[in-house]
Amino acid sequence: MAPLLTLLSSHHLSLRRLPVQAGIVLAFVLFPAWLKLPGAPPPFSATYILGLALALPVLWTGAAWLLTGCPGLRGLLHDRWRAAWALALLLLVVWSWFSQGWALVREAQPGVAQNHTLHLALLAAFLLATACAGPPPRVIVGALCLGLAWNVLLGGAQVAEQGSVGLRALGEVVLYPARSGTSVIEAAGVRWLRPYGLLPHPNILAGVYLVGTLAALSLTLHRRPAVRLAGLGLFGAGLWLLLLSFSRGAWLGAAAGGLVLLAFWLRQWRRLLPAGLLALLAGSVFLALYHPFVLARAGAGQPTTEMRSIADRLVYQQIAVAAIQEQPILGVGGGNFPWYASFYLFYRTDYDLRGDNVHNVYLGIQAEQGLVGVSLFSLFGIFGIIRVIQNVRQDCDNGRIAFLGSVVALAVVGLVDHYPWTLLHGQVMWAGLLAVALCPAAAAPVRPVAASSARVG
Repeated sequence: MAPLLTLLSSHHLSLRRLPVQAGIVLAFVLFPAWLKLPGAPPPFSATYILGLALALPVLWTGAAWLLTGCPGLRGLLHDRWRAAWALALLLLVVWSWFSQGWALVREAQPGVAQNHTLHLALLAAFLLATACAGPPPRVIVGALCLGLAWNVLLGGAQVAEQGSVGLRALGEVVLYPARSGTSVIEAAGVRWLRPYGLLPHPNILAGVYLVGTLAALSLTLHRRPAVRLAGLGLFGAGLWLLLLSFSRGAWLGAAAGGLVLLAFWLRQWRRLLPAGLLALLAGSVFLALYHPFVLARAGAGQPTTEMRSIADRLVYQQIAVAAIQEQPILGVGGGNFPWYASFYLFYRTDYDLRGDNVHNVYLGIQAEQGLVGVSLFSLFGIFGIIRVIQNVRQDCDNGRIAFLGSVVALAVVGLVDHYPWTLLHGQVMWAGLLAVALCPAAAAPVRPVAASSARVG
């Protein structure tokens, strides 16, 4: 009778989690595409975030979790590290809501801070649902590898064509290397187009390649030879497009994430050897073919495009420091830094620049949310990573280890770019993977076994 009750309870729990997990998987399938819904709210409105197609599965996941009785919540509340992580996240949402009262453009553009709070609230519901009732890591590994595969094909086609490939209906940007504003690498008088995929900037696509490549690397450790071979092929293709993205932040992130994976997979170095040799080969061929562009990206010869890019980033960092000095505790309000930068540039400088986010996640959060906000964000990340490391030590799941590497990699990317936290797509990519890795192995439906056959230790 006891096994039968266990089986019925397991299936009931599985059915409760099914709509939640479907939303989570769909979100990870859609995050590599910058799709907007017909009739989307305009920018600076209170509900602008709801105009993104990715917002639908995010909203669905949170709503489904609430309507099905918050499966997994009790386990989260009884886990001190996950509970502390969730508390820091919720307090960050509350602080963002309060920041509407002192936001810089609260009177002229109240929708900016309102949209930022709605954005964080939707994300928090998605992350809580994922951490409580997320699918097994292998399912998300599959979704990431699927996204990597079609983005390798699309990004490779854009590079080969040196232009867009006619997918405007799916949100592809019209790409002309000769047009100002298109992201290119310039060397020896040649403007070389970087791949965009279905996203608004190559750096964001580089993040997709980054997490997908690390997920594919985990497949090279699979027990089935066919899966290992497929993972090796995806890893090589993803690494090649990651190199072709010429994203310095993603390259640094990949190095940091790779070190994390190596720390956990060192004992399996023989299985990793083919991937290591493939990475060495890909890197060598890439340098041989594209060394003029690599040198240009590194700043050699002081090419105009690279110098302008570096100079612009330094300007926004200086503006962020000024904002922090003016409002060290409260900040300028959620989502308000681009407006602060716009006023700063207009009244205090003669630079031909527009207001934009600072290319540093941590400076951006402190400028907008002050010392309180950046402290809550830091605790959110620290508590989550501590618990993920504990999960990894318990089940040694290779997919979970790959997610941990991706989280660390994107944390490094956040030092030189803003998309991991300012865009919903980057948040699903970064914080979403942290939440998946937080979900305990017991959350996945398992086949009941007799007590005598359970593995001990």
